[in-house]
Amino acid sequence: MSRPDEREPVVFDLVGGGPDDDGPEGSGAPADDGSAVGRPAGGEGADAVGGSPARRRLPHLSRRTWLLAVAVAAVVAVALTAVDLVRDHRREDLMRTSAVGVASLADPPEETWTVPYDVPFGSAAFVHQPVVVMDGLLVLLPSALRDVYLQDPATGETGPAPAGFSDVTAVDPASGAVAWRVPLGEDAVCGPTGYDASVTTDRLTCLQGPEDAREVLTVERDGGTGVRSAELAGDERVFPGPEGMVVRVRPIEEPAGSEECDDPAGCGNGTPTARHEVRVVAEDAVTGAERWTEDVDLTAPDGVICRDASDPGSAPVGDTEALHVAAGTESVVVQGCGTDATLSTDGTRLDLVAAEGSGSPAWVTELGSGRFAVQTGPAGMTVVDGAGHVLGTLEGLVQPVAVAPDAPDDLWFAGRTGGTGFDAVREDGSTAWTERSGTRVLLAARDVVVMERGSRLIGLDRDTGAELWERAGDDTSGLANFRTVTDGETVAGVYLPPEGGGAGMLVAVGLATGAERWTVPVTGMVVAVGGHLVEVTADGLRGLG
Repeated sequence: MSRPDEREPVVFDLVGGGPDDDGPEGSGAPADDGSAVGRPAGGEGADAVGGSPARRRLPHLSRRTWLLAVAVAAVVAVALTAVDLVRDHRREDLMRTSAVGVASLADPPEETWTVPYDVPFGSAAFVHQPVVVMDGLLVLLPSALRDVYLQDPATGETGPAPAGFSDVTAVDPASGAVAWRVPLGEDAVCGPTGYDASVTTDRLTCLQGPEDAREVLTVERDGGTGVRSAELAGDERVFPGPEGMVVRVRPIEEPAGSEECDDPAGCGNGTPTARHEVRVVAEDAVTGAERWTEDVDLTAPDGVICRDASDPGSAPVGDTEALHVAAGTESVVVQGCGTDATLSTDGTRLDLVAAEGSGSPAWVTELGSGRFAVQTGPAGMTVVDGAGHVLGTLEGLVQPVAVAPDAPDDLWFAGRTGGTGFDAVREDGSTAWTERSGTRVLLAARDVVVMERGSRLIGLDRDTGAELWERAGDDTSGLANFRTVTDGETVAGVYLPPEGGGAGMLVAVGLATGAERWTVPVTGMVVAVGGHLVEVTADGLRGLG
């Protein structure tokens, strides 16, 4: 059989095999149209009429074949939709794990529930409401009005007015239901906590009761509690710490004398010349078992700490009265007259890692993920892990930056010396790119870094630093960005008056384009908990969904 000319069209008829085919009487045989399977149409390259060149013909498809094709297309569409849904669900689940993640910001949020406080904050300029996240619940501690003081008519004494909830109160961010409440005793202080729901813990540790009978109260994530005596000895003081710890501090030697000076400004502002020693002991809050001990032997860098705040001209006070411990998320800060130290949760002195034998403490900033920035000079920082291992040295001051849960955690943002802007620095210390006009990084997302430039929002390419978009901030003029959240596709900023009080707004723009998606009014801090938005107002909580 001769091979057809490759330039001639070859027509193949589809041979059906069922009763719906177009053969005679539904026999399944193809209709005879003068062409044969596998040979050129029209004999020697010409039509049966007129000898014109042969035309290409689409195969004649049966109804069954069309139905099958439609079915296949439908299956493919459903499969693609299912893939998108799975991808969306995975993204939402990932966002729920982060303090800056929201399940969806596609539509403007509306009020879905409200929970009033036991005592509203009223007209206070700022709502100082300590919170912590436990098992996906927003946990609020009893608070007080810091800006308005009431006088007791019986005694004439003044003090902060109570506000917020009277107990430790856990609220479901999805429904507003109160999951549990735990009352606190006298002079209670708890930790770790914060103000923007960025602190998550499995156990809240509180100290309560009079000075001579302090108790350790632990609150578990389901609201269960445990109480034991703090068993203070001598000049000990005890404070709540992170990761279910209690931190004890006590002087291990009596402080040596300080300079006699009539003019504090002329002799170091009253800073003692002797070195003080303080023992810091971390113990399990539930069992009291010791975790680690560290002795701190320093001279206070700031003489103000050594003064009685009520009498600036007084002589320095002793260690016991001035010592204070602040619990971070991943560190413990001990400060007082003659004492200034930052320790990781395993007891490593972080402030001396880059001191190069000087013995002088340095400022330490938590960067998250077990990393810390230790200031080594006016314009330099060393990044270390919790064990004190040096991860890198940077020029400029490292900014703590909110990182989206779907973004790589491979860049540090160091403020450039001598002006605005910052460097995006890789973990090996090399500079990935430099931004010369940004003032603050608000969010490091998967593909975009969002920063402020005055009142404008700017989106930068994460890999190159190239500017992708700019949003003018005329509607946010006079307001300050207090918080940024994202769902991976949209970024929303919380803008409030910098002096506190008054109306603010929650503004959402597309991460990829910067195009505004919506704006809603708010009056208080908006936080993300378990993928949900909750507004902390002066009157109570408001769910936004």
